[in-house]
Amino acid sequence: MGFVAAAAYAGYLFYFVPNSTRSMATAIASNEPGRNLLEHHFNTGALSSPHASFENQCELCHTDFTPMDANAPSEWFPLIGVDADVSRKHLEDACQKCHQVGHHHRSKMTAQFAARDQNCSVCHRAHQGRDFELTKIARRECLYCHRDLTPVANSNPAVRNSVAAFTKSTHGEFTSLQQGDSGKIRFSHALHMMPGQVAADAKGGMTLSRLSPSERPRYVREGQTNSDLVELDCSSCHESVGQSVIDQLGTQLKSVDLELLGRSMEPIQFEKHCEACHAISPGVMPSTADPLRLPHGVPSSAMRTQIASMIDGNRATGDSRHRRDDSKTTPSPGLGQTGDRESGHDNVAHDASGIDWRATDEEIAAAEQSVRNQCMTCHDEESISEQAILASASDTAATLIPTRWLRRGLYDHAVHRQIDCRYCHAAAYPVSDSLTQSALPTDTHEEVMIAGIESCEGCHRAADTPTPSSLQRSGDESDRLISIPELIGNMPTWASDECILCHRYHSPMDVHRPNESITSINKGTP
Repeated sequence: MGFVAAAAYAGYLFYFVPNSTRSMATAIASNEPGRNLLEHHFNTGALSSPHASFENQCELCHTDFTPMDANAPSEWFPLIGVDADVSRKHLEDACQKCHQVGHHHRSKMTAQFAARDQNCSVCHRAHQGRDFELTKIARRECLYCHRDLTPVANSNPAVRNSVAAFTKSTHGEFTSLQQGDSGKIRFSHALHMMPGQVAADAKGGMTLSRLSPSERPRYVREGQTNSDLVELDCSSCHESVGQSVIDQLGTQLKSVDLELLGRSMEPIQFEKHCEACHAISPGVMPSTADPLRLPHGVPSSAMRTQIASMIDGNRATGDSRHRRDDSKTTPSPGLGQTGDRESGHDNVAHDASGIDWRATDEEIAAAEQSVRNQCMTCHDEESISEQAILASASDTAATLIPTRWLRRGLYDHAVHRQIDCRYCHAAAYPVSDSLTQSALPTDTHEEVMIAGIESCEGCHRAADTPTPSSLQRSGDESDRLISIPELIGNMPTWASDECILCHRYHSPMDVHRPNESITSINKGTP
């Protein structure tokens, strides 16, 4: 390397590295005798703790005189014999050996910004000291592109063109909430939050006595008897992914357990969250207190066999009445009734009697229609077709109830666990327990019952802005309805508004190691 190249590199070091190394830069420019400094690297500071073990193995990340600083003047690279493209590729490959993450929509960027995306050191700055957090990325790095995507994207971006801060006017509403509910389940949160899951002026409310004895303990509240109405709350259906583990830990529960296990909510499952009240019945009355149930999500071709087997099986074992029993006190044929063994009267005809107890085609067809009517309570015709049910068994099939609603960002339920659910999901609650049938919505499945960005920006704001009046606690709040301060409990009224709190930069890997899933490599990517 000649004098011009050495001088150029020394100039780069002088302007773009800390003062502690400028004496070394000066030594290079003066070509100090007896020291071949051009063959060595310059350590600009200690590495952070995760990388400290290879602090003396510079070659793992560096090649000779290859600046990794994103602000290095690229026009100087040829003067010192550096190929900028090779430099960035070397750095990316070095990082990917341990951190296998995807790029950030690089194919949709112009060349200038695609090169910036490839340079890991743009956001992850090394040699900043042992305590420096490499993943704590400042907002300015995000705004470098997202303040105006016009020069960044090589086509019209699919996201908001400009984001400057975390307010509705500078960030925009959450995209996922603008797209509506993609689910296909007919459902009313307000109805299910009513006592007995019926309107105040309706009859037939669900009582604890109508639940299976094995499931009753899950829904009974302190002081209730079996004649009382079932009262649901959010936790009746919505549980954190690790709630069962949290419950098992008991007194051994640690704060880290809540943080790791309570971040996301478990997907809704029919068997766990619905079946207690909405069991799929073929119309057979068993001898036990637990009702007979058909499996959920079975194609109609297989359901017919399930129905026939259940009716015949219960008749064969004496657990339901015979179809030719025309007693006026018993259900109509096909619906079944338990034989009274204690009194010696058994309504089931046995083979020895010469009577055929097997279900007829008419009975099976009637039971099929009854089951179909039950399915239509929540589903539409399309979603319960043979083709749709078979397709739902695929691992790639879309769920009828979305597992995650805010698709472009992260929300940590564990961090917000002290906040009342009504703060973000007020629309899910009936305005009163005295609502009549005419005033109670029976199907609100198209409405996304998640509050928008305005519910976040009150706390997540710039540190130098005052607390909004809506979050401030007054001296006497006993004479009014529940307020926002009451809903947020003991949570602080200020929190960070940095981008990385909710967003992740890297996309999932396109190519991953054998026998290793994308999610295992890219934990936490949206």
